[in-house]
Amino acid sequence: MALPRSLNEPDDQIIIALDFGTTARQFALYSGIAFAFKTETKPELISILDWPGLESEKQPKVPTVLSYDRKDPRQYSWGAQPHKHEKIEAIKLLLDPDQSKPIYVPTTNTRAEITKLGKPPVEVAADYIRSMYQHAWERIATKVPESYLENDVRPKFVLTVPAVWSDKAKAATERAAKLGGMFPVTLIKEPEAAALYTLHHLQDRGLEEGDALVICDAGGGTVDLISYEFLRTKPTLELKELVPPKGGMAGSLQLNKRFEDQVKMLVGEDQYYHLRKTRAYQEAVTFFDRTVKRGFRAGNEDSWYVNFPMADLKDDRSQNLKRNTWELKSSVVEEIFRPLIEDIGRMVDDQVNLVQKKRLAEGHRKGDEVKAIFLVGGFGASEYLKQSIQSRHPDIQVIQPHDAWSAIVKGAVLSQLPHETVVKSVVSARHYGVSAHTAYDEVRDAGQYCWHDASLGHKRVNKMTWYIEKGEDLERDNKIVFPFFRRLPEGFRDTQLVFTDALYSDDSARANPYPKEGAVQKNCMLTADLRSIDRSLLQKKIGADGKSYTDVNYDLVVTVKSAQMRFSLEVKGREFGSVNAKYE
Repeated sequence: MALPRSLNEPDDQIIIALDFGTTARQFALYSGIAFAFKTETKPELISILDWPGLESEKQPKVPTVLSYDRKDPRQYSWGAQPHKHEKIEAIKLLLDPDQSKPIYVPTTNTRAEITKLGKPPVEVAADYIRSMYQHAWERIATKVPESYLENDVRPKFVLTVPAVWSDKAKAATERAAKLGGMFPVTLIKEPEAAALYTLHHLQDRGLEEGDALVICDAGGGTVDLISYEFLRTKPTLELKELVPPKGGMAGSLQLNKRFEDQVKMLVGEDQYYHLRKTRAYQEAVTFFDRTVKRGFRAGNEDSWYVNFPMADLKDDRSQNLKRNTWELKSSVVEEIFRPLIEDIGRMVDDQVNLVQKKRLAEGHRKGDEVKAIFLVGGFGASEYLKQSIQSRHPDIQVIQPHDAWSAIVKGAVLSQLPHETVVKSVVSARHYGVSAHTAYDEVRDAGQYCWHDASLGHKRVNKMTWYIEKGEDLERDNKIVFPFFRRLPEGFRDTQLVFTDALYSDDSARANPYPKEGAVQKNCMLTADLRSIDRSLLQKKIGADGKSYTDVNYDLVVTVKSAQMRFSLEVKGREFGSVNAKYE
């Protein structure tokens, strides 16, 4: 059926959210879509459960996989459909090329396939997003009259991103969504979406103003940590971020990789080479993923019997392998789990410690108390992970909310519904600022390169001005103003009213005062177009050199959203022109 037209503004709105796949099941990353109609009195959060290739079962997510026809790259299979050609997996992780990738995330093969295909990762991601959205729209059309969807409702799109992603990666994700037909789109941090869903179900049970909580979103490719404090619980639940989000490219795919290594050691290289191509091997992997991985608990002395039907493996009683059945002891499973559990445990420890230090430093009335740690995401449902985190933090309740696998995509829908939980402020993960030619100070700027500016009549030096500090509380939708000044010669051309400035960022605890290479990073290039400005707002000046100039004073305005910054341009408080952000 046709996708919605947006010529008029219909009364109703449908919120469509896409959790674009870093949640793992078996050896794949998974993606899902959920939706809700905004005008319903109590909007129902509905996950798409029917997918091509999975006609016999219903589940809220499908593999984040594409396979292009070698002869005609315009043709491709996606998700759970049968794939005749090489698969492209972990697409989303390639949108942030600067993030270090763990060895168990198969981005190397994906990058090689994309290179052969001749398409950039953004366009490959767009093909997947388009397929997901078109299929979801067809399924939504089975719930309501087709004419209503086409004429009386307008879609609003939300896409989830890891909390630790760079601004460049977020911009690439937004671009992929636009190419895939989901635009305009709002980005939301994955653990924030999970928090909204979790708190929506808890309502105000046991929650008080001033309580702090930590969210651990443990998926397949990434683990994200974020923390909040309750500002108020009634009539609307209001939260604020406490410390910068942390995390990394890690996730439960490591368990699958380590299980694979165990099987290889069990049967030997030669047998393993043939075994891994068989249905018997895939059945063993599925058993490990759905039974062993989900149900494993600390202190469990039980064994699991992993079958490789008709595999014709050689018996090895010393390794508990007999008649194509392997007795997988809990001690071996614990070894498979240990490295990942330790990594996630350290991340949780760090986030909890940062929260406690901040609350003590502020003299918070609840001291360093953390009310709860919530585990969400595909691996967040692991009983062993919960036990491990609980043992590290015996004084903090560890909670696994209902439907952890769908928590993120449903929370993304909730973020756009009225009367839901509101995040009032976020914490800046880095410093943001601009470099500018400022007056040279003989003492403060000693040793820095400077030059004489004839129009102003004094020395100048290139120096950083940081408008957003790392760890600073930033109120949502509040405007942060970066003032700029340009001096143009008499008789300037229109094109000289298009200004390009670099927005810099710095991850250091203490921001660097000068734009030294390696010390600060160029976040993006901002192009401000003031050609439409009323010329009466420009000031004529005579410079120190006696020449005529036109001074242009303008403000670059930054508005902070959940997972992105929006840029606009103002002159004397009025919005003019446009701003384009280009991430390099």
